[in-house]
Amino acid sequence: MKSLIRKKFIALSAIVLISTAGFSQAAGKASMFHTDISSEAILQKNMGKTYKYVVEGTPYYDQSFSSATIVPINKVFMVRYNVALDVMEVIQKTDTLLMNKSNKNYLVKLNKGNVTYKILEYVESKEEDKLGYYVQLTNGKNVKLYRKDRKKFVEVKRVAYGSINGSSAKYKEQKSEYYIEYGGNGTAVKFPRKKKSVIKLFASKQKEIKAFIKENRIKVTNETDLIKLINYANSL
Repeated sequence: MKSLIRKKFIALSAIVLISTAGFSQAAGKASMFHTDISSEAILQKNMGKTYKYVVEGTPYYDQSFSSATIVPINKVFMVRYNVALDVMEVIQKTDTLLMNKSNKNYLVKLNKGNVTYKILEYVESKEEDKLGYYVQLTNGKNVKLYRKDRKKFVEVKRVAYGSINGSSAKYKEQKSEYYIEYGGNGTAVKFPRKKKSVIKLFASKQKEIKAFIKENRIKVTNETDLIKLINYANSL
């Protein structure tokens, strides 16, 4: 068991090989990769817990690295999204680096599954880092819909048997949240869970949106229905 935990620790350690050696973009823009102090601190904390506990689950959306085209660089990289830390890991030669979220114009387009990640700023977030990766679900001109996947690292206490106290930790999947972006402004607006609040999002088209929701029995918590609704809003 100790051997298995040590292997997990080594695997996590690879993530901390963050470097500023990544190539620079045009003048005035940050480098593609960077040293992220806050992420390193979280990783160190989680690695310490990995040593102490048996960790169940994974912090990743997909444990495996997948090929992706990063726009506007238009080059293919091997990437994977760490949902728990909200960071994009990219293989560069023998290192695993973190993308610099300050480059908000980047799009990460996976070459399988038709999944695109965009960096948006959620200004109402209570976190210090308000930038994050969002899965783009629609691509309309006026308003776009996104999904925010979420996982949380939690400790799980177990009942003591005899003289042995058991405990573990796991990455717990949480409900995805939905956001919209107006006119490609780079800002995420949380999608309400009540129909009346949803209708208010479309100030000049409230009458049409209300009728569409009623006629099509749109559930504002259902992803497929939300895609239909946003596509309709863009057609008005």
